[in-house]
Amino acid sequence: MGSSLAKRTPKKGKRSKRTERPRKSWWGRLFRFGVYTGFLVSLGVAGYLLYLDRNITKTFEGRRWSVPAQLYARPTELYPTARISLVELETELKRLGYRLDPNLTTPGTFKRRGRQLDIHLRDFRFMERHRSAQRITVYFNGDEIRQLTGRSGDIPLLRLDPAVIGSFFPSHGEDRIILTPDEVPELLAEGLKAIEDRGFDKHVGFSLRGILRALVANIRSGERAQGGSTLTQQLVKSYYLDNRRTYERKLQEVAMAFILDARFSKEDILTAYVNEIFLGQNGARAIHGFGLGAQFYFNKPLTELDPDEIATMISIIRGPSFYNPFRHPERALERRNRILNTFHKDGLIDETQFNVAVAQPIGVVASPNSAGAYYPAFLDQVRAELKEVYDSSDLSSRGLRIFTTIDPRLQDDVQRSITRTLGQIETDRRIDSGALQAAAIVADTQTGEIQALVGGRKGRVDGFNRALSAQRPVGSLIKPVVYLVALEQGHHLASIVKDEPLTLTPPNGQPWSPKNFDGEYRGDLPLVRALAQSLNLATVHLGTTIGLDHVQNRFADLVGRAPRNRYPSLLLGAEDLSPMEMLGLYGNFASNGFRTRPKAVIAVLDERGRPLTHHPFDLTQTIQSGDVAAINRALEIVMAKGTGRSSPFARQGIAGKTGTSNDNRDSWFAGFDNTYLSVVWVGRDDNEVTGLTGASGALRVWNNIARQQPITPLQHPPGPELVAVEFDTGLRAAPSCADVVMIPVPDKYELPIKPGCGIRTRVRDRIRRWLGN
Repeated sequence: MGSSLAKRTPKKGKRSKRTERPRKSWWGRLFRFGVYTGFLVSLGVAGYLLYLDRNITKTFEGRRWSVPAQLYARPTELYPTARISLVELETELKRLGYRLDPNLTTPGTFKRRGRQLDIHLRDFRFMERHRSAQRITVYFNGDEIRQLTGRSGDIPLLRLDPAVIGSFFPSHGEDRIILTPDEVPELLAEGLKAIEDRGFDKHVGFSLRGILRALVANIRSGERAQGGSTLTQQLVKSYYLDNRRTYERKLQEVAMAFILDARFSKEDILTAYVNEIFLGQNGARAIHGFGLGAQFYFNKPLTELDPDEIATMISIIRGPSFYNPFRHPERALERRNRILNTFHKDGLIDETQFNVAVAQPIGVVASPNSAGAYYPAFLDQVRAELKEVYDSSDLSSRGLRIFTTIDPRLQDDVQRSITRTLGQIETDRRIDSGALQAAAIVADTQTGEIQALVGGRKGRVDGFNRALSAQRPVGSLIKPVVYLVALEQGHHLASIVKDEPLTLTPPNGQPWSPKNFDGEYRGDLPLVRALAQSLNLATVHLGTTIGLDHVQNRFADLVGRAPRNRYPSLLLGAEDLSPMEMLGLYGNFASNGFRTRPKAVIAVLDERGRPLTHHPFDLTQTIQSGDVAAINRALEIVMAKGTGRSSPFARQGIAGKTGTSNDNRDSWFAGFDNTYLSVVWVGRDDNEVTGLTGASGALRVWNNIARQQPITPLQHPPGPELVAVEFDTGLRAAPSCADVVMIPVPDKYELPIKPGCGIRTRVRDRIRRWLGN
């Protein structure tokens, strides 16, 4: 046992292997762990920053020049003999944002001198050429222009710059007018720095002092009350981040602002801020950037804003709702004046400018919808036409310039007429206020160019577009198609048709016994009277004689689609159409026998002004000249002696037709003179009974529209000579002894003469009286 113990005892002077290995310090282990962890964290941070860098650069480069397509209205044309008064031209200039200035200091100004207007026009790039800013003088003679002069003498024709009527902003609703650095006023650039970020030119995207100041304020208040954000950080929040207010998101914001500042120049960042900042909301349309903000709040370009107006817009940044100048003008005015005081102290404006600016009222337009023009219903039609050629991304980002057919003056007249007339009808008939709705379209009779389109009672609010999307029974508006087919089959307007009871039982259908509106029967009568008085029984008798299938085929030719209703009730308008489809149908009559597709777009230019597409009107003859002359004459008689006779314009060369659906749910009117074709619908969205006929509803709306525009009587193409026939019977008669209408009758027909009232009889009686004397 002793020997074994001796073996285990180490020899003197030697140490075991375990005691020779040095013991590792835990401090060393901790150090190495820290190095490894720091390396990994640094690698992660570097990777994250690299990711942020690429993401920020790509998004910034793409988004700062992502420009929604801008849409322009038809420009007002000025020329000698143009029917526009001095007051009307003043109104149009104010609509375009021109302002009174006795010195015409800058473009966008005008002044009045007696019976003339001096105008300093803005420069504008039209479809064909660029027009430089210039001064002109317009001389008036009564309600028309007598002469236009410029630097080089008389001007035969001049166009005002067209109104901007909207943009095709993306689906998230952001709209903006993109500005280049040269288009940003110096006062705006320096004013933004003075109010929002004094260290902008020196810091690296964020301000440590600002962050610490905000942190102290937040600790004292016990909540996240301040953010200490620079202009660059505000831009980062708008471009990349959501609205959460957390410290983690704040760190991300600082990192991104640092990268943005390192990658891009201060001028680029400031310009992007000017184009991006949120300045208010107009329905679904978000107002972004000072370019659009100037149009929205002051109805003029940013470059024409005065110091007080620039200060007002800067004041809105802190709280577009809180400092909304439409809802809180006193609050906005107080902040504006504080900003003007800062401008003055910093030497951005002098003493005189300051005194003038603070003395101004808040100065915004009367309401959000009176700044410039915004017509969402018309824009729906433009989209519908352009989607055949362009993707939605092209319309919302490529900066296209779209020239359209809309006439803003006429559009506003139509909208006011609808709003005013519906209110009058509701009062007169004791209908709940706001229950009625309406739609109306006005187009050029020859080209089909849509000059006004109203989709509802509130025209500048996005919503259901009844002009394009409301499919409603058209009632008697379809009857001219039946009478046209009869004319094409050899009948004439004096041909006799029966107005008496009948019952039809179509195959696999129920017996149908139509009735006249008043429940009466009139026996034999001429086609012209049957159409003028919109007699249902006469129309059904005529339709069964000429063949329902022929009417259906003709409907398809004129409308562009087959009718959905294959039963005889189609003859009385039991067919749903939209006002736009009805415009297409009546366009065949208004254009003297040609189908012209309604159009809203004239041309599309790219961001450099180069033409991309031109949209000429297409023309297809659908009705022979003699037949269309006869049907249009019959529609004139509808106005003069039939269901349209209550109109004050009934005998002024207007052709038209009223329409009423079953149970008086829908009220329609379609009418045209030599210039305009109009379609009006009045009804309820819930399809309840209105109690209105075409004459008591839609025709009243049209009457108010017509009061705003001069009537140009129809001019009929050459055709058969007009013959005087008695309205009740269709017999030839003299005006002195019968109630006659003048209708075209082909020479091959010899009409019977009313006994004792023929032209020859009246001449013979006059000779006898003369001989007797």
